[in-house]
Amino acid sequence: MRLSRIYLRMKKMSRLQLWLLKILSWSPVLRITDDSGFNQISRNSTQFRVSIVSFNVGVSSFYFLTWDASRRFKLMHKLSLYEVQGFYQNINSYGNEYDAYLAELGNKSSHHINVEKEFLTQRISEAENLKNKAFNKFLAYIAIFVFILPLYAPKLLKLMPFLTNYKIIYVIVMAYIIVNLTFLTIEIIKVKSFSRVSFRDIRNANDDDVEKKFTAMLFYEWKHHSNESTFEVSIIKNIEKYMFALIVWSGLIILGSNIEQGIKKPSDDNQIKSVQKDAAIVTLEVGTETNFNELAKANKKEIEKIKDNVLQGNYKKVIVVSEKNNKLSRDVIRLLKLYKDENISIIDVRKKKYPKYIEIIMLKE
Repeated sequence: MRLSRIYLRMKKMSRLQLWLLKILSWSPVLRITDDSGFNQISRNSTQFRVSIVSFNVGVSSFYFLTWDASRRFKLMHKLSLYEVQGFYQNINSYGNEYDAYLAELGNKSSHHINVEKEFLTQRISEAENLKNKAFNKFLAYIAIFVFILPLYAPKLLKLMPFLTNYKIIYVIVMAYIIVNLTFLTIEIIKVKSFSRVSFRDIRNANDDDVEKKFTAMLFYEWKHHSNESTFEVSIIKNIEKYMFALIVWSGLIILGSNIEQGIKKPSDDNQIKSVQKDAAIVTLEVGTETNFNELAKANKKEIEKIKDNVLQGNYKKVIVVSEKNNKLSRDVIRLLKLYKDENISIIDVRKKKYPKYIEIIMLKE
């Protein structure tokens, strides 16, 4: 009675409410799902489940602190797509169905059996076509994944140093999607073996029974092909959901990264402009020069720039950086002292290992 009331409410539900439930069916917390649809919510949903925490791993779903449609509480519940589809239950029942159908054929005419044989052959062909279409769709999704991977992989690598902030969400969600796609892919390419009717059964049959045995074999094959195609289509639909999520999330990563770079770039430019405005660095190249006159000739423009800035009092602090035994830097400091006023301070910085040049750093503060 309770389920019928829920079903009626679902039928009367607005599109917005339905989409809200669909979104909650994807949420890892406070998740609302439908057991009969392997978590998928629709207007025909009846076996609702509410879970505080839930996640999927391939063809299995795990629910923690969960309530089902009858309000029964469990600390943990596991649901498999095999269970929802009744995959192995169907296989176990096909042996009995084969025996029942074979016995039924004993009461039918040869013409009737031929008609059913043609019908079953057609149904097997349809089931095979459905499986082929599903597999082609699967290959198309693999191609899309291979195309998208190079687009967002560099972005993900850039996120690795920032796993302590909000960007960890990007990595967790992407890893969750890829893990599920991997497990679903393994499931669809896995060979599912089951006992089939063998050729020996047909060869050893009596002349009167051979046609019936063959028709019953077609019936048995059709059942298995239908079961397989239904299961594979269900897996493809799940892959489809994760591929959609992969495309959307990849777009968000790329968009977010580009926006962040766009915001950061003007900020970096402003910092560079600020440094350029508050400081100036002049490099005097030192080659074979042995005295200050030769150094001044080789770096005429640079010396003039230093002299003009010091004379005009544009900077309050001048730092001279050079190698410890560089005698020419002392001459540069003497020149600076000649032109500086009392408000300018000069700092001589000597380093043990330093390239063969003298660096003049002029600071406003």
